[in-house]
Amino acid sequence: MLVLLITMGVQAQKPVEKPIDSALYFYEIIVNPDDAQSFRKAEDYYTGMYEQSMARSDYKKAAMYLELIGFGKNQIGDYTASEFNLVKSLELIEPYTDTEAIDLKLRLYNLLGVLYKNLNNYPKSLEYYQKSLAFANSTKDSISFFLRVGNVLREEGEFERAIDTLKYALKLTQKNELEVLKSYILDNLGYTQLTNGDDSGIYNLNKSVDIRKKLGNTTALFSSYRHLTQYYIQIDDTLNALKYVQKALSLTPNIKDPTFELEALSLLAQLDDDPRIKRYNFLNDSIKEANLAKQNKYAALKYDVAREQRQTKLALDERDRQKRLKTIYVLALLLGVLVVMGFSIFLHLKRKQKQLEVIRKTEASISKKVHDGLANDTFQVISELQNLENIPDHILNKLDKIYLETRDISKNHSPLIDGTNFKDQLVSRLNSYKSENFSVIIRNLNGINWEKFSRNKKDAIYMVLGELMTNTRKHSQASVALVSFEQKGKKLAITFKDNGLGNEIKKGNGIQNMEFRIFSLNGTISFEPESGKGLKVQILV
Repeated sequence: MLVLLITMGVQAQKPVEKPIDSALYFYEIIVNPDDAQSFRKAEDYYTGMYEQSMARSDYKKAAMYLELIGFGKNQIGDYTASEFNLVKSLELIEPYTDTEAIDLKLRLYNLLGVLYKNLNNYPKSLEYYQKSLAFANSTKDSISFFLRVGNVLREEGEFERAIDTLKYALKLTQKNELEVLKSYILDNLGYTQLTNGDDSGIYNLNKSVDIRKKLGNTTALFSSYRHLTQYYIQIDDTLNALKYVQKALSLTPNIKDPTFELEALSLLAQLDDDPRIKRYNFLNDSIKEANLAKQNKYAALKYDVAREQRQTKLALDERDRQKRLKTIYVLALLLGVLVVMGFSIFLHLKRKQKQLEVIRKTEASISKKVHDGLANDTFQVISELQNLENIPDHILNKLDKIYLETRDISKNHSPLIDGTNFKDQLVSRLNSYKSENFSVIIRNLNGINWEKFSRNKKDAIYMVLGELMTNTRKHSQASVALVSFEQKGKKLAITFKDNGLGNEIKKGNGIQNMEFRIFSLNGTISFEPESGKGLKVQILV
């Protein structure tokens, strides 16, 4: 009866890969196997369809073919092969959540529930029936679930729970007028009640018979007569037992499956007092139980091994996933650090460029004010005083000194002129420090490609070299200064030397300004004084 209910579900998924006549032909064989040769052909057909679907990565279709093979194997009693195909089908369909996949999962859980019931593995059967309930999407599905669970509970000897479960299922059918299911529930409820010693079960069994006669359901009616026969055998009522077994046997010519006739004859044999027949029945039942126990043990073992393998694979996959996630997190962290560092450097450089621009504008303003204001005014005062009589020479000398110093301040803070050739401006500035007592030597200035350097870099070189020349003229008592240039890739190396006193460098504002300009360009500047031999300055920008 349970297999019949499952068959009704499987019929909704007939394959359509081959022409319809071929598909239907093999479908009928796999669902209702008649002989071994035909079954093997149908199995080969669906195995081929499964392999083709796997080759196309159509895993849902492949799972459906495995379902049919597993169902057919269950029909012929090859429970181990049935379990293998059904579990494999379940593994293939597991990732999918669409309606078609959910329907397939529901059928697979029910098929596995039937399989383990046939193997007398009732806990495992209940486990899969419980899983099927989560996918039940109609009242009919729910009723079928409670019917199957009730039957398993009866087989376990849990009669009270079985009766309660079946009564609940019957209540659902009365609300929905599902006569076919109602007849199955009444049949199983009545038989369970009778097995538990409740004679009211006769009423439910007879009610089931009436519905099945009206519906013309021959195989279902056979089940009712079988249960009545089993009950009367149980209470030693031979006459009623013979009555119902004969009714069951009379139905078998109209049922294709010979196992129904075999079962009816087996029940009839139980009513025979011949000791040899009784011995035959005892031995036959013992052998069946032994074979079933062996199959159950092997199937359970194989299933546990397969489950352990799956769990191990899942654990390994999870470990690999965690490892990949850890790598991604580390890379993301490093990337984040690099981005933050890069952004910080960018802001730092921007800030330095802005500071340099402010300094350049400030120095240009100072230079202009000193030149246009203080220096010119001082020069005008000197000119006016020279036309007067009796002006002490030391006054004129002091004013002349003030004028020269203001002119030097203006020159030292005079920035580059936009739009003018840098090399010419630099040469002009360095040569402006020459005098009768001081010479300036410039080397390899023409060997430098000044176009490669930024405005900020050229501005810093221009101002720093001017500052060095001013310090040399004022403090070193040098007679000559050498400035040499060397291009090193994207960098420029400048060497400044004089032959002055070589006194120890004191870091006043001048030195600090030079260092700030060079450091702001990520460059380096070093001062190497040598007493009595002069000063050497190395710059790399």
